[in-house]
Amino acid sequence: MIILILKAKLWEKLDNKKVKCHVCANECVISLGKVGICRTRKNIEGELFTLIYGSHISKGSLDPIEKKPLYNFWPGHIAYSIASIGCSFRCLNCQNWTISQANPTDNGKNGFYSDEYSDRKISLYEMTPEALVKNVVKSGAKTLAYTYNEPLIWHEWIIDTTKLLKKEGIKTILVTNGFSTPEASKELIQVGIDAANIDIKGMSDEFYKKICGVKTLQPVLNTAKYFKENKVHVEITNLLIPDLNDKREDIEKICDWVLNNLGEETPLHFSAYHPDFKMPSNERTSYSVLDLAYNIAKEKGIFFPYIGNINHNDGSNTFCPNCKIILIERNGYQIQNKNLTANNTCKNCSFDLNGCIKGKINENSSNKFFFI
Repeated sequence: MIILILKAKLWEKLDNKKVKCHVCANECVISLGKVGICRTRKNIEGELFTLIYGSHISKGSLDPIEKKPLYNFWPGHIAYSIASIGCSFRCLNCQNWTISQANPTDNGKNGFYSDEYSDRKISLYEMTPEALVKNVVKSGAKTLAYTYNEPLIWHEWIIDTTKLLKKEGIKTILVTNGFSTPEASKELIQVGIDAANIDIKGMSDEFYKKICGVKTLQPVLNTAKYFKENKVHVEITNLLIPDLNDKREDIEKICDWVLNNLGEETPLHFSAYHPDFKMPSNERTSYSVLDLAYNIAKEKGIFFPYIGNINHNDGSNTFCPNCKIILIERNGYQIQNKNLTANNTCKNCSFDLNGCIKGKINENSSNKFFFI
């Protein structure tokens, strides 16, 4: 029997049969019969349950790892990508809102929407941890990404599947908003999460309140630092939204924070916004703004700035921090040329990249992605 509903981890009982969840930094106090902000964790008879333990939007997809985006972790490889529904945020600009803003039914088998989207439904695919691992091994992928909706709310599933995936030598990746608690982050690190792309959406509480629907930025920054300090490979993404977080001072602030807290070798991806969902801006991010962000990051001393969701002359390539030649040349997500030795040093100047680029590079990469 496939288990979709499971007693949750990281919660406490309160008076009047209320519970408090400690998986994400919202730390919702949930009354009897209600769900938290993520809509996937429910108070059933005074105990907290996850409604999405084995619930998936599909069997999975095979994506270029650069699509996550991860450019310095197993470059050129395929990431077996899985997702469920729900999110700890309410981002006005969400590009995956059809899954992030869905609610699971009480049996975890289907999803539905509220408000103006109440006529929509979504069917979910049921899976066991063992079936997932079998599918990943069969696919030949060396990495698995928990992605598309917010994986941190899938805590129990991630813990159980990561344990099994590690036995098969599969690397695990979180593509996340980083809005975790220290307790949850500790469990993820202990189970052996290998890499994370953390989305720092803006550098102010005001931005997070207005655009994301949560009170503060700080838990995101704490998660990024904690992961980095505990040897998780971290890359940062910043979606630049016109007139909201795309000014020079906004870009300089995130560059400075990454440099001072994560280090110059931490990749920083600036991504282009397009109007979607509630459309907080009606404009797309311009090439000139993304080019400005790229150059500011370079000037500040970020070794590996990247540009996403738009064609940029240099923004897909990995450059040597020392001699500035192209180490990994890409066309989209596909690797065209590599100037690294077998020992992961620059062929031109012998700069050691072992602390910067993790895993073997797959030179037979592809721009294509497939649904399983």
